[in-house]
Amino acid sequence: MAKQVAHEIKNPLTPMKLSVQQLQRTYKPNDPQWEAQLKRFTISLIEQIDTLSRIAGEFATFARMPKTQAEKVNLYEMLVNMQQLHANDTGAIITFKPDTVPPCMIIADKEQILRVFNNLIKNAIQAIPDDIEGVIVLGIQRTQTSFIATVSDNGNGIPEELHDKIFTPNFTTKTSGMGLGLAIVKSIVDSSGGTIRFETTEGEGSIFYVELPIAM
Repeated sequence: MAKQVAHEIKNPLTPMKLSVQQLQRTYKPNDPQWEAQLKRFTISLIEQIDTLSRIAGEFATFARMPKTQAEKVNLYEMLVNMQQLHANDTGAIITFKPDTVPPCMIIADKEQILRVFNNLIKNAIQAIPDDIEGVIVLGIQRTQTSFIATVSDNGNGIPEELHDKIFTPNFTTKTSGMGLGLAIVKSIVDSSGGTIRFETTEGEGSIFYVELPIAM
């Protein structure tokens, strides 16, 4: 993991250094193009700094997961709220189609479970190409011992070569949402006594299944 973190930190540092050096070489304060060039540089630099900040923040969270504050959580109500919260996300229609009735009570840390579904929904949105209308469906069903919440999308799907790596800490920026975020998601679900899995078809989309024990 340390090698992956170091690699991802070095990625934005290289263009940052090159941009500063380029700016030094072309410094001409009286040139009418200088202001536009400076603006482009600052925008690029801020983007790279944001990337570094995100990497550091995610790594810190993963290394120092907060203590669990277990309580009864209505999973059905949470998914309703998630649907309403993300309903206006650009480029995606988000619906909730339950296969059971409320309440759906589990024992978990509410804030951490919120993170799970915020992350899965964000990943689903990012997986949808710009040239199609995104459709994300949240669902929930009940078994004898658990509730299974689902997040499905009609996005690009997950390449087969990433299937075994999807929940491992991987900071590659070429697979947005498929890195440390999902490692944190799995850690939260595992600590809640649950399981997470997925089904995917390239070019058609993915479904993530989060199974959590019923509160007794």
